[in-house]
Amino acid sequence: MSISNTCRIEQGVNTVNRREFLKSGALMGLLSSPLLVPPSLKAMELLESGKDFSPKNNGERQGIPSVCLQCVSGCGIIGYVEDGRLVKIEGNPEHPNSRGRLCAKGQAGVNQVYDPDRILYPLKRAGKRGEGKWERISWDQALSELVGKMKTLREQGRAQEVVFRSGRNRIGDLTERFFTAYGTPHQLNHTTICEGSKFVANELTWGYYRELPDVDHTKYILNFGSNPFEAHTIHVSLAQRISEARVNQRAKLVTFDVRLSNTAGRSDEWFPIKPGTDGAVALAMTKAIMDAGEYDADFINTWTTSSVEQLKAHLAPYTPEWAEKISGVAAPDIRRLALEFASARPHATTLSYRGVASHSNGTMSERCISLLNAVIGSVDAPGGYGMAEAIKYKEKASKPPALAQKSELVKPHEYPLASHGVAQLGLPLIEEGRAKCSIYVTYVNNDAYSYPDTEHMKQILANETLIPYFVSVDAYMGEATLFADLILPDATYLERQNLEQEDCFSRNPYVALRQPVIPPLGESRPFQDVLIDLAQRIGGGLEKFFDFKTMDEYVAGRIAGIEGLQAAGGLDYLKKHGVWFDPNKKLEYYRYKKPIKSETLNGTIVENGTIYKMEGDKKKYVGVMIKDQALQGFIPTAFPLSGKFEIYSKILEEKGLPPLPTYVPIEHLENLAQDDLILTTFKVHVQTQSRTANCKWLSEIFHDNPLWIHPQSAAKRNLKDGDEVIVQSKVGQQKTKVRVTEGIHPLVVAFAMGVGHTEYGRYASGKKVVPTPDDQGQWWHTFGVHLNSLVPVMVDPIGGGQPFMETVVKVSKV
Repeated sequence: MSISNTCRIEQGVNTVNRREFLKSGALMGLLSSPLLVPPSLKAMELLESGKDFSPKNNGERQGIPSVCLQCVSGCGIIGYVEDGRLVKIEGNPEHPNSRGRLCAKGQAGVNQVYDPDRILYPLKRAGKRGEGKWERISWDQALSELVGKMKTLREQGRAQEVVFRSGRNRIGDLTERFFTAYGTPHQLNHTTICEGSKFVANELTWGYYRELPDVDHTKYILNFGSNPFEAHTIHVSLAQRISEARVNQRAKLVTFDVRLSNTAGRSDEWFPIKPGTDGAVALAMTKAIMDAGEYDADFINTWTTSSVEQLKAHLAPYTPEWAEKISGVAAPDIRRLALEFASARPHATTLSYRGVASHSNGTMSERCISLLNAVIGSVDAPGGYGMAEAIKYKEKASKPPALAQKSELVKPHEYPLASHGVAQLGLPLIEEGRAKCSIYVTYVNNDAYSYPDTEHMKQILANETLIPYFVSVDAYMGEATLFADLILPDATYLERQNLEQEDCFSRNPYVALRQPVIPPLGESRPFQDVLIDLAQRIGGGLEKFFDFKTMDEYVAGRIAGIEGLQAAGGLDYLKKHGVWFDPNKKLEYYRYKKPIKSETLNGTIVENGTIYKMEGDKKKYVGVMIKDQALQGFIPTAFPLSGKFEIYSKILEEKGLPPLPTYVPIEHLENLAQDDLILTTFKVHVQTQSRTANCKWLSEIFHDNPLWIHPQSAAKRNLKDGDEVIVQSKVGQQKTKVRVTEGIHPLVVAFAMGVGHTEYGRYASGKKVVPTPDDQGQWWHTFGVHLNSLVPVMVDPIGGGQPFMETVVKVSKV
């Protein structure tokens, strides 16, 4: 297959909805047992009732609603309990986003609770660091040791020598409260090893960090490097709506991806684009739209910081023929798709994610893609490129004041626009001496698996001079936790409580409650409860910011200001239903045009069309003046924006960067040697990066990840399917197997994340595996290979993201 070819998949014309399909009897074979279905309930009613019944005695099982955390999508779930044991997880039909649907990962949450290798007691290192020898200790002993060290540092004025790093942190409000009150600015997240550059691009362009495409009503989707049918930040909720749009609205889906993902394979057209060139295609499409006069002049001239004339002049060099030479996508296809996209306006939108953002030009490429929506005026339009909005909590508990000291670990001075940090540099900067680390505390984080150059990360974790004391809060022995001095056993997401919100596709902002489905096993404890305990033990004023004794008290305080929820029953309502939203308060379209109330304008000033209110010596954004009207505009969050859609960015201009969306070539991909290939990564639908391979049900389905390679590249290296190869980059080499397939760009090789663990228990790593009668040991021979050790630490200079999609490697047959 040449790289200019496309794969076309025709849509069917017959339609049937889910209810009709199920009622037709398609599932009756699965639901016909009298033990599974009480005779008083029809199959469809059972599926939508949220009820479940025991095969032992036909009795109804206890169903407790909560929120999934097998990935970050936050789907509503119901955990079914029988005889005190969690036996099953299904979707919560009341949840407005996931609507009762749940993927395999969500159902396998049962495995997270009952993982035979789960850490259930506090452990103290009993041998050399990383040796894997542990002593079981009590919680009082563990916390006394940690508190003693933390109190000493704080009393000596060295609180900043504590470094906190979180992985999938869903209690960020409490961890930030604790460590800020304690006195350390070094609070690192993991955002830039995922989608940080995308977030920064959005914040620089229209204020909010994430878009919410209105796929419920769209007719055309241009998808750049996103794989919503397998993995997305709101995966299940988005995937089902795209599928419905393709049936109900005959929406067209076009995907640009280096690999034939499940989304690409289910698209109308797939273009195997050269890595890192998405921005070039987007700009050429924009030019084609402008040249054909199919743009929205009013939106561009009124609501953006550019003009039609300026855009046309800027786009002049970005012809489809120019983009074809760079990307491999044929010029006629670029023109055709651009005009199809424009003709569907405003019911047209783009999608993009790691395939674009995880490049060193990720931030700028994301701005190029956003531009497509601006020129056709589909921003926050029906079926267009939507804006999310969340219900705001009103904290009752007093919050600690912001710290004056800034962190060079969180936001290195070289990257002033990286508003979500530069996570991949955290440990290397400690090694470099940017900040002293006396205590390193991690919460469900795995530096030695999820991050680039993992062997180097392990070396830093093993170095007791750099990190004298390492505390890991986790439920499992991950590759990084192995190096800890103290392990605090965390409760799983099915054993703890916190509030959840995700961007809602139904345009009904909601509040959901993650609550314990069962009590924590063993002596595991939710980290939020540990923080409350630590605050009281450390004292010194820290305790006044934790003046609540339980999570019930804290959660009730956060939702106290949501009038509709309080009228419905507050926390009791959430515990019963799992989620609350007001069905009569749907978000309007074109919210940036919303008029500002006259009383809000009291005491405001207008500068260059932007309305501010002074708070001390700082300007607070209020709105924007458009044709003598005070309107809401695009509300800035991370940067001081104008309130318009910032096609032309003065912030970028001030930093010496291109102010208009511009194609930035990736130099080391432009100058590949003859035998070089480009290593990229991807996620599969039944594994989640670093935290699900311990689930037996999932690893039985997916446990091996051979390296995808195109037949042309395989032939040059005398490779056939299944051959072993050595993959070498500038930071290391590893041995793996190949999968020869035309479903990948000829210059690219790709591996799936989520497997290839050396730790994380028997199901992830093969350690301590003993075949049992129910598994017979059929799949225990392989656990995949994780190639992050080959990926060098790099940084998108604007957004701070880690470029996982552009590692240059050589592949040779063993």
